[in-house]
Amino acid sequence: MPFFSNTDSKWILVKDVLFVLVGCLLIARTGFLGTIVGVLAILWYGRDLYYRVKALTASKASRKQASGPTVQKEESTRPEEGRIKVTDLSGAKEVEFEKE
Repeated sequence: MPFFSNTDSKWILVKDVLFVLVGCLLIARTGFLGTIVGVLAILWYGRDLYYRVKALTASKASRKQASGPTVQKEESTRPEEGRIKVTDLSGAKEVEFEKE
């Protein structure tokens, strides 16, 4: 397995950060052509970096949510009225029920 694989997100993030920094260096230290190349590098790799970080944080949040279901007790503020509303695509219907 090679040291740098194309699917390893950690190395892709490092690469994107380095290219954004190189783009900033090109803007600061070179003339007109270097500035244009630096701006293009920042736009291209900055966009890639933004979307990869956004996807990484979303996947971490979904893993955290899926790892352990948190049980929270819901306290009803209204007393039960003896009916449950069942909603389907055709509209809401009320059904009578009895407590056991």
